[in-house]
Amino acid sequence: MRFIPRFEIAILFLIGFSFSGCAVFSPQSAGTLDLEEHQLAGPPQPDPLSFQPLQGSQEEVLAEHAIERSSVIVQETSTLQGNPAILSQGERKDLLAVLFTAEQGQPEQTVKVMKGDNSIFETKAGLPSPVLPLQGLWTYGGHWALEILLADQDTWAGEIFIDGDLVNELKGYEEAFGLQLLAGKPFFFFRRNGHVGYSYDGQEVEFEYSEVPHYRCCGESSLNPVHADNMVAFFAEQEGKWFYIELGDFDR
Repeated sequence: MRFIPRFEIAILFLIGFSFSGCAVFSPQSAGTLDLEEHQLAGPPQPDPLSFQPLQGSQEEVLAEHAIERSSVIVQETSTLQGNPAILSQGERKDLLAVLFTAEQGQPEQTVKVMKGDNSIFETKAGLPSPVLPLQGLWTYGGHWALEILLADQDTWAGEIFIDGDLVNELKGYEEAFGLQLLAGKPFFFFRRNGHVGYSYDGQEVEFEYSEVPHYRCCGESSLNPVHADNMVAFFAEQEGKWFYIELGDFDR
């Protein structure tokens, strides 16, 4: 099985970013997470990635948590009998999420979670798009969690399954995305009622942000959240105002 890097843009993000405590509002928290927000003069610019804080400079902002951000999480893609696959990260490395595409008729996609030669779960993943449906497979505390991008003519949304249950349905999310272990605990973003929030270790925090860019490809992929061991860095928009946010367990 041959592994190849999938999110090289995370490395570019690390090179281009450095933040200080400029224009930071009072931190919110869920569990042990701290949130630091920096309002921007306008939307961030991709390729090459750049942004202008209202206070301070891009270099100053990125400098504050540069060490934490350097421990970037890179999801690697492999192939299993010619099908794209990702190996589970976290507590166990014994699961594989594999993408299968129908060979006849419409190229409908299916994701299966495999343990050895056995399929323990499968779900539809829509039709091929510029972004691979396989977004993350994590194990923690005896559980497994899978993130996929469901894409077809009417849908472009993230879905997260925990032990086979669709979290979107259980929690009333319009979508869920950005799955990772953050400081060893499950983290992901969600959208509900037109606003974005996050879930951390089962606790929810809702933002006023209406958008957190994600699932973008090519040059715009630099705007996607960057996930690290103890933090996540991302852009957000609210009523035409743009922000750069660093959210993490900064005391570790």
